[in-house]
Amino acid sequence: MNLKSTMLNLLKEIDKLLLFNILAILVILNLFLLVGLNKEKTVFIIFIFAVMATIFIAKIFKGRIKSLFEEIEVKLYFDELTAVYNRNTGLNRLREEITRSKRYGHPLTVAMIDIDNFKFINDTYGHLIGDKILTNVAMYIKNQLRINDIVVRYGGEEFLIILPDTDEINALVALERVREYVSKQYIRVGKEKINVTLSIGIYEVDSSDEMVSAIEKADIALYKAKRSGKNRIEIMQKIRLS
Repeated sequence: MNLKSTMLNLLKEIDKLLLFNILAILVILNLFLLVGLNKEKTVFIIFIFAVMATIFIAKIFKGRIKSLFEEIEVKLYFDELTAVYNRNTGLNRLREEITRSKRYGHPLTVAMIDIDNFKFINDTYGHLIGDKILTNVAMYIKNQLRINDIVVRYGGEEFLIILPDTDEINALVALERVREYVSKQYIRVGKEKINVTLSIGIYEVDSSDEMVSAIEKADIALYKAKRSGKNRIEIMQKIRLS
């Protein structure tokens, strides 16, 4: 179900809530008219019952509407396949972290991760296996990092990692743990086991960097890792002016 369908379903649920309220009031009105109560008593009792009916019906629909709101939130912020942040949300988070890093002088490191030979895997084993690998790798990355580290599906088989309050050395330690862990995992396809490896580029954000330049520098390090044999990590060094 896409975001548009979810929004339409939410509007339908709200329409149902309003309709049930109106029907409840009409039913109560007809009952009291049949009983023959005087006008003042009838209005008062209808008001009380209408409030009670509204509360009762609202409780019935509350769970469904809450569920739809959560579904909308997931579709807005998270990648549907891997359940990590989508690109748009990830870039917004990176802007926020760069601003925070500059304001407080805290270190910030970004990394680009690419699944090695992913096109070959897709072409050989099919897109369903490729999707399973993407999902598993995203889960492995999240599980090996801290809860406050930010994992983003940047596009295709690439992930953007944002490591707040982390310099390049500590980022290297954390991401080497990720790389090593993933290299030991496999997916079984029939009698065959598919091993997956990662190439990673790391860059510690400088005070002069903006979002685009930070990603570009991590990307340069990633491509160096790919050219140097894959299944490895490279660090893009800062240019230090003397």
